[in-house]
Amino acid sequence: MALRFVQALLLVVATLLCLIRNVAANTCIRHFSLAAKHKSPDALALGLITALTPGGFSVLSAPYTLAPTATISTQQSSNASRAEKEQWYYLDNLRLGVSYELRISNAAATGVDFGIELYSTDDVLRLHDKPTSSVELSSKVDGKLAIFAKVTASYAGYSTWPSVENWPVDYVIVLEKHVAGLPLQALKLIAVLVPVVLVGLFVATPRLITMINTVVAEEQGKLKSS
Repeated sequence: MALRFVQALLLVVATLLCLIRNVAANTCIRHFSLAAKHKSPDALALGLITALTPGGFSVLSAPYTLAPTATISTQQSSNASRAEKEQWYYLDNLRLGVSYELRISNAAATGVDFGIELYSTDDVLRLHDKPTSSVELSSKVDGKLAIFAKVTASYAGYSTWPSVENWPVDYVIVLEKHVAGLPLQALKLIAVLVPVVLVGLFVATPRLITMINTVVAEEQGKLKSS
């Protein structure tokens, strides 16, 4: 019985991991953890970076944020602006020493490869030739950190359709905390399914076997009596 339980549990975990890693046909994942230098910028810094980054940025907060579907143009697009080729995200409420993943999912038919680059506040300012000393980082000692992420897409497929590299691409991005090496949502699903597996193995299965044995015994008794 114990062996059957272990086998069933491993099957459930493997299935969940397979589903999580294949939310859509194509998935780009960036794992990361932060150092103490990634302090949360104050309102002045955020305002300056908003003005510097093309199209501004969206906020993703830990431990889990599933952003609405976004659209991006590929780097090869000849009729898209820089703001359309880059999507910026502000990853907030992060903590020192904790592992996270940034996950992008999109349809396989697009033939597009995504890239994720991470930047500290100073990194973003250096990209725009701004002195880092002009911006003060938050001095609050609350253990919370933040970082910026730039998402780009490159057309990597082959198509007979003309100018397919100019087509915008839809994608979904998720920020998720890791616990015990697994995404937070995976652990929640496991927490739901493990009791179901236990009930099935130790309650439902024995009762079903008993019912089957009873029916078989009754049928065998009828055959002997006849």
